[in-house]
Amino acid sequence: MKKMNFLHPHGWKALLAMLLCLFFFMMPARSADREIGGYVDRAEDRFVRNVWNFIKNFQGWQNIGMHRYQEVQYFWAEPFEFDSDHQDFVDKMDLAYVAAHGNSYYVQTNQSTSTGVDLRSCPAYGDLATGGDLEFLIIESCSTVASAPEAPASGDWWTPWTSIFHGLHQLAGFRTLSYSDNGIPNRYANLLKANGGVWQSWFSAVDGERTFSGSTYSTYPGFASAIIYTTTENDRLGNYAADPAGGANNMKTWWQF
Repeated sequence: MKKMNFLHPHGWKALLAMLLCLFFFMMPARSADREIGGYVDRAEDRFVRNVWNFIKNFQGWQNIGMHRYQEVQYFWAEPFEFDSDHQDFVDKMDLAYVAAHGNSYYVQTNQSTSTGVDLRSCPAYGDLATGGDLEFLIIESCSTVASAPEAPASGDWWTPWTSIFHGLHQLAGFRTLSYSDNGIPNRYANLLKANGGVWQSWFSAVDGERTFSGSTYSTYPGFASAIIYTTTENDRLGNYAADPAGGANNMKTWWQF
């Protein structure tokens, strides 16, 4: 029987190879690394703080379930980041966090020049249609994420959102006027890092600012909303469903009131 001599000139190499194989075999399997980006409306300083108070929790890789996340973009918002160059910015991320002034379907990017983006006119986000990568889009602004209560008399709340949902899993934000520069971004980040549901954690973070008295509660800081699919409803950063096919089929909305 041959024995390995660890003092042999080549024996240490064989031992090292064995140890490395054992190390990688014992490591938990992980999918590709995930990226987070933050985008700030050039308006009040509070928007800078809103985004920073979220992305500061992802400085360096954060292990969440079977994935790990890190902030890799922190920019002033520009229309091209959402539109013509979306694949290099918002749609290159796995999760994008935006703080801005807003209105139904609209995100302001620069107050002094009155510029912004209408999400109904933006290209498809996600893996399917254009080679993008965005799974989760979070917009902390007034009224951008219009939901069923904001629908016209026909009740059609879904059609305006179908243009950007082609692989995108979830969109979360506010359906009403909202107040920021509070604990929402930091609270939300920590709920996500605990592998909470993506839209569920957003609603919980918003309610963390709300005051309750018996059966009544304050309208502050606004009422949250989310656009999702039935197949992606329970997505978490650490474990989420396959990309949805896009379009209105199986699209669903949740809202606070």
